[in-house]
Amino acid sequence: MPILFDIISFAFRGRGKYILIICVVLSLIAKLAGIAPLLGPIASILLSGYFCAVYFQLIQSTATGGKEAPDFPETSNIIEDIIWPMIQIIVVALVSFGPLIGYSIIADDLDYNAFIGYALLGWGVIYFPMAILAVVVLGYTGAQGPHIVIPAIFRAGLLYWLAVFLLLFLYMGQSIISSMLSGQMIIGSLVMSFIGSYALMTNARILGIVYREKQEELNWL
Repeated sequence: MPILFDIISFAFRGRGKYILIICVVLSLIAKLAGIAPLLGPIASILLSGYFCAVYFQLIQSTATGGKEAPDFPETSNIIEDIIWPMIQIIVVALVSFGPLIGYSIIADDLDYNAFIGYALLGWGVIYFPMAILAVVVLGYTGAQGPHIVIPAIFRAGLLYWLAVFLLLFLYMGQSIISSMLSGQMIIGSLVMSFIGSYALMTNARILGIVYREKQEELNWL
């Protein structure tokens, strides 16, 4: 099966369509829960953590050769199975985009250099996917360090750059559709829940394929 068709159709094959439906429903619930007092924020955090757990499991499944989406992740331990994956993603995001955040804080409005800002943003966009992949495959948060991630980016070669391009295309499309649907609360929420869930599954498939195809070059395990 050609890789691009594999990626595009992943969310609709086998168990993937059931995960997609459940993610859409949970996404709608998370949006409704977010406006509820007291318990709303807690429910939103737990649902966000569950999405992170699904994301990790989809990457792992693809990386180990899975042709279709796996079963739903184990959630018997809330801290380890739901909260911890979310914390790991937050840590990777802070490491990846930390230089941009730091520069934005330190630079005065008058001294802010747009070229430097875009360069640091580009660095984060390139660094983040490989850092997440390293954390998922190697199984510990420290795997997002530059001593692992930077060599891996070069070893993965053209396939990784194509993956980054696909991820950018995916989320730019998501952003454009979101802008088009702004102000349409019901239809907008439904459509964006579907697109967000599809993007989550497709993103995971892309990263898993990078490892599956380049595991010998990466030599992580």
